[in-house]
Amino acid sequence: MKVSEQIIDKILKDNDFSLGLAEIFNIKQISVELLARRNSGKLTQYAAVEYYKSKGFELDEIFEQEKAS
Repeated sequence: MKVSEQIIDKILKDNDFSLGLAEIFNIKQISVELLARRNSGKLTQYAAVEYYKSKGFELDEIFEQEKAS
């Protein structure tokens, strides 16, 4: 499961949002941006999802929709 393009865009375009995520992961902000660029699974960890929710995102906005085969 991956995070949605909406979350990726928010991380890459909103300095405060990516900084808050960096604090959660205890990594540098540039590292968070690199995680976003490759849509890393680390962005789906529980603490990150709770952070997205605290910023007003709903679960259906956080995760990429699964494609039906």
